[in-house]
Amino acid sequence: MTVRTLRSVRRVMLIFPPMHDIRHVDTMVCPPMGIASLAAHIRDRVEVQLLDCLAENGARRVAVSEKIERVGLPYDDILARIRGFAPDMVGLSCIFSSQFSCVTEIARRVKKEIDPEMIVVTGGTHPSFLPEMTLEHPYIDYVVLGEGELGLERIIEAHNSGGRIEDIDGIAFRTKSGVQVNPRTTWIEDLDVLPLPARDLLPMENYFAATVPMGLHWRKKRNTPIVSSRGCPFGCPFCSSHLHWGKRFRKRSAENVLAEIEHLKSRYNIQELKWQDDNLTADRNRAKAIFSGMIDRGLTMPWNTPNGIALWTLDEEMLALMKKSGCYELTLAIESGDPLSFARYVRKPFTLDKARHVAALARRTGIATVAYFIIGFPGETLAQIENSMRYALLLGADYLVPFIYNPLPGSELWKRCVDEGLISDTYAYEGGNNYFQSDLSGADFTSKDLRRIQSLTYFKNLLRLPFRNPREFAAWYSRQLFAHPDFLRTFFLHVRQTLLRQ
Repeated sequence: MTVRTLRSVRRVMLIFPPMHDIRHVDTMVCPPMGIASLAAHIRDRVEVQLLDCLAENGARRVAVSEKIERVGLPYDDILARIRGFAPDMVGLSCIFSSQFSCVTEIARRVKKEIDPEMIVVTGGTHPSFLPEMTLEHPYIDYVVLGEGELGLERIIEAHNSGGRIEDIDGIAFRTKSGVQVNPRTTWIEDLDVLPLPARDLLPMENYFAATVPMGLHWRKKRNTPIVSSRGCPFGCPFCSSHLHWGKRFRKRSAENVLAEIEHLKSRYNIQELKWQDDNLTADRNRAKAIFSGMIDRGLTMPWNTPNGIALWTLDEEMLALMKKSGCYELTLAIESGDPLSFARYVRKPFTLDKARHVAALARRTGIATVAYFIIGFPGETLAQIENSMRYALLLGADYLVPFIYNPLPGSELWKRCVDEGLISDTYAYEGGNNYFQSDLSGADFTSKDLRRIQSLTYFKNLLRLPFRNPREFAAWYSRQLFAHPDFLRTFFLHVRQTLLRQ
C-alpha cells in the first residue's frame, strides 16, 4: 500500500515476534533491547506498549518443517493483544532472518483481520539490508534502516504534523513509482542523551524464570542485557553489524553506564549483567572506569560478554580488573584458526597468537572462556576448516562453539554469495540463518560435512571440560539441572539429532 493521507499516531505497539529455530536447541529468552530502547525514546510522544512473543510463551514450539520449529506466542494470541491495545501503529522487530516469515504473517493478519489502515513498520538487520524485498510484502508500510530511534520518531512526527515522509533519513517505503530507500546518513552522536531502555514495559520476571539468557550461560537467574556502545570500525567480511550500527565506535560515558547499573540493581534486583556490546573494552580508559566504578560503588556482580569482546585490548591488568568487578566468562570471537581463512574472511585487529595468549591469561585469572568459530566460508577448503578446528581444540577454551557459515544480509560475503549465484531470489533466509545447518556447499565439502565437523569438534571439546576445568563443569551442569529438570533429556535428544544428521 502506498501511504497517502497520513493517519495520526497516538498509540504504538512494538513487538518482538516469534522466530524459527532448530529442533532440540534452546531458544534464548532475554529482554529485547531494541524495542525497549525504541519505546523509551518515543514514550513522551505517544502511548507505547511492548509485546515480547518469546517471553510471553517462549516454551511453545510448533513444527514448521522436519528440522525447524516456530517458537513463541501463537498468532491468534498476538492478534488478540493487538486488538486489546488498539494501536495506530505496529512496529515489528526483525533482528534475525529467522523472524522474517513471522513478521510478514503478523503484518498480513493485522491488515486483513484487524484494520487495513493500521500502520505497520519493521526494522532490524534483516529488513534494513533487504528493504526492497521486505516491501514486496504489501502489508508492510515502512522499513526503518539501522539505528532505529530517529527514523521511527520522524515517521511518527510526519504522521502527526503533516511532514514529508520522502525527506526522512534512514527509512524505506513505497511510492507510486516503486520502493524509495533513503540511506541512513545520521546517527545519534551522544548516546548519553538516550533514556534507559523501557524495561518497565517488559515482563521482567518472565526472563528470570526462563533462565535461557543470551549466550545461555548464567550465574544468577536475575540477569539482564546491558548495552554501553554502538558501532564498529572493523568491517569483518562475514558481519553486517558495522553497517547496521555505523562504522564509528560510539559510546556512553562511564558515569552514564554506572547509573544504569545502579538503576538495574535498585529497581529490579539485577544480580548479573550480560554485556551485549560488540566492543565493550575498545576504549580501554572508559572500560577501566566502568569496572573500577562497579568495584568502588558496591556494584560488583557476575557478568559476561556473550556477544564477544575486543580481544586485542585485553592484557593482565585489564583482565584482573574485570575479574575483580565480577567477570566470570569471556566470549572470544576468533572465527577461524586457519591463518589463510582468518586473513581472508575475518580481518580482526589481532593475531591467532594473541588469541591464544588471551585465552591462557583468562584461564590463569580464573575467567572461563567461550570460543566462537565459523566454518564453511564461501571459497574455504576442507583442509582450511580442519586446520581451524585443530587450532580451536588446542586453544583450551572451556566452551567451543563452531558455527556453520550462513550469509548475513548486507555483509561483504553475502554480496559475494549473491554475485556468484550461491544465493538466489528464493533463498530461504528464514531457515538457513541459524548457524547449525547451511544450504550452501563448498567446492570440496558438503553441508553434511560441515555438520559432521561441527558436531565432532563441539563434543570433543565438551568431553575435555570436566578434566580441564572440573569446577566450571560441575557448576554449569548443576545449575542447568536445577533450573531445567528436563535438561538431560533435551541434551541427549540434541545429541541423537546431531548423530542422525551425520
